[in-house]
Amino acid sequence: MEKKQKDDVLGPEIEEIFHPDFIEKKPKSKKRFRGLLGHWFGLLLVIIISIIIFYCLTNLSYIWKAAAALVKLLMPVIYGLVIAYLLNPLMVFYSNCFYKLFGRKIPEEDERRQRRYRKFTKAVSIVLAMITGFLIITVLLWLLIPQVVNSIVTLVNTLPDQAQDYYHKVSKWVMDNPYLANQFQDALLHVTDSLDEWIQKDLFPWLQTGLLPNVNSLASMFASGVFSVLGVLYNLMIGCIVAVYLLLGKDRFLAQAKKLIYAVFGKKQADVILHYGRMTNDTFSGFIVGKIVDSAIIGVLCFIVMWILKLPYPLLISVIVGVTNVIPVFGPYIGAVPSALLILLVNPVQCVYFVIFIIILQQLDGNVIGPAILGESTGLTAFWVLFAILLFGGLWGIAGMIVGVPLFAMIYRLLKDYLELRLYHKSLSMETDMYKDLKRIRTDVNGDKHYVLYTKQEKRNANLRRDAENKISLLQLLTQKPIEAPAAEGKTMTGDSESGEEPDRKAEEQFSNGELSETDKTEKQAENSETGK
Repeated sequence: MEKKQKDDVLGPEIEEIFHPDFIEKKPKSKKRFRGLLGHWFGLLLVIIISIIIFYCLTNLSYIWKAAAALVKLLMPVIYGLVIAYLLNPLMVFYSNCFYKLFGRKIPEEDERRQRRYRKFTKAVSIVLAMITGFLIITVLLWLLIPQVVNSIVTLVNTLPDQAQDYYHKVSKWVMDNPYLANQFQDALLHVTDSLDEWIQKDLFPWLQTGLLPNVNSLASMFASGVFSVLGVLYNLMIGCIVAVYLLLGKDRFLAQAKKLIYAVFGKKQADVILHYGRMTNDTFSGFIVGKIVDSAIIGVLCFIVMWILKLPYPLLISVIVGVTNVIPVFGPYIGAVPSALLILLVNPVQCVYFVIFIIILQQLDGNVIGPAILGESTGLTAFWVLFAILLFGGLWGIAGMIVGVPLFAMIYRLLKDYLELRLYHKSLSMETDMYKDLKRIRTDVNGDKHYVLYTKQEKRNANLRRDAENKISLLQLLTQKPIEAPAAEGKTMTGDSESGEEPDRKAEEQFSNGELSETDKTEKQAENSETGK
């Protein structure tokens, strides 16, 4: 009885446990159970995801409304992120200055003093960065608002006299020419009749049925506009407070973000994400800060030259040109058009001088100042810069024009790295120049890749090149056999090699001697370019 109870407690005997049938049977049942459980769990997960996707697609409008409401609630945080990102370079600059002045004197072994020094310098750097940003905005407004007020007052005072002067000049010029006088009189009568008809048929009915009944709605729209402006100011104020907290805890937030990335993704994927995150930050910060410095230089140069040439409204126009210069490509023209109109109302001749000066200034900025400050921060050609501005400007307006270039630069870099990785796995060249004038790539028996390029004769003669392509069928491209290694060594890596030029030269000599016709010469050159003999 005691032995039976002992067997029940201890379970099977040791010999039975280590028996092959027992060892195979028990794990097999567990493995089967786990496989069935994983299968049903995966199926359940697919069903849940499908239901969620179907619900999102059928209620897309409500989801957009919820997302818009969430963004509206988080708008102070978004403003704070933007302010913190713009002030971060100033904070780093002040921190480096403090380190050069005081940080080197503190020994590294004294951790307590180092910790107190870092806290103190961070707080002081943030305060100085906020004060610097506030002073920059205050100075710009102090310079801009009085100039705008004076410009409006000057226009109101001088515009009637200028209009009267222009009217007398045009009237005198028209009266001196009888034909123009008759045409001008007929056109003026036609315009008067059309205006009177429009007032009677459209303006008065609209005032009675459209404007007067909707006065309350217009007043409410005006009030909502005022409240929206106050809301933006409130969000900016809260955003400044959020920016201070973000700058204070910048190191901790970055550490938490890295911790989250390594927890969610694998090590290799996390390393790649961090690599492109640093690259994105360098691209955006380098482009935006460089563009701000470039625009400031352009605004100062514009003010100095306008003051020397004694053009009207030098400070106002310089601020407009400098601010709009932040927008790549189109910014100079956006600022130059209203500035030229302001000068045109004062003096048309000076307007011509201003337009010529702006063209010279923008050429100087695009070819000298801009490349010296920005360098190759984006790595995009002029076409892709224009493409990015048009694309993101159409999506997000002015903000899209500003951030579109660095954003598209990162998309371009990601796509470029992906394609180069694919080429690397296929043992193909990653240099773009290797694919210029490329006809096809052939592989020898050793597995080496050989780039067959068009010859000089084929590049010069489009018909010859077309004939050479027509002689190659799709079946030959898909079923081509590996070439022998010695023959591959004679293949052309460029279109200037001897293997392609020597047969072409013989064909030219035979044609000049009358031994070949034009058709035979073209076919022989195509055959030579195909075989490489």
